[in-house]
Amino acid sequence: LSGNMITTIFFDIGGVLLNIHPERTFQYLSDCIDTEPDDIKNNFPWDAHNDYEKGRLTNKEWFIAFKDSFPQPCCLKESDFWHAWHLLLGEEKRTVQLLKTLSDTYSTWLLSNTNPKHIQDEIEKRYLFPQLIDGAVYSFNAGYRKPEESIYRIAADNANVLPENCIFIDDRYENVQAAIRLGFTGIHFKSYEQLEMDLIQHNLKGTDQR
Repeated sequence: LSGNMITTIFFDIGGVLLNIHPERTFQYLSDCIDTEPDDIKNNFPWDAHNDYEKGRLTNKEWFIAFKDSFPQPCCLKESDFWHAWHLLLGEEKRTVQLLKTLSDTYSTWLLSNTNPKHIQDEIEKRYLFPQLIDGAVYSFNAGYRKPEESIYRIAADNANVLPENCIFIDDRYENVQAAIRLGFTGIHFKSYEQLEMDLIQHNLKGTDQR
């Protein structure tokens, strides 16, 4: 028997199923703090953000960590901060249609570095794709972020499947490479057309319908 039987497909969210707009978030925050968008980008507290995505900070603590990363006194209101956070998430991509088609034949899952605010207040309320999946592995629940190995192991365990039987799709190359090292079939997402071609090459059912 050549090749492993693919039963399960993991999708990243941002950049794959959803358009994301960091520039809108940076612009809105810069207007609130009365500074340049580049200042927001340069002062952005990535370590705190990564802790937030690993479930180590509450929503409130994340807001405070963000506010504290700017010259004090910083007049940012929490309501403005969360509005800016909301602006990050854009419209669903055409990829959701592929997910819908694939979900007829395969077990489809999400594997995302994300935070409780975006999932609970936004994604589960605004979009179609959470209704099309069998399950989701979010960094803030798992306690790890891609490309940390543990989150991929947790994902396979949660889906009750071996990595050899999974495809993992992500727009970040290093996240795909980490999955491949653990035995997943990895696809680096660049466009809908390229993803469709890659899936056809893996002989996935439902991808060659015109």
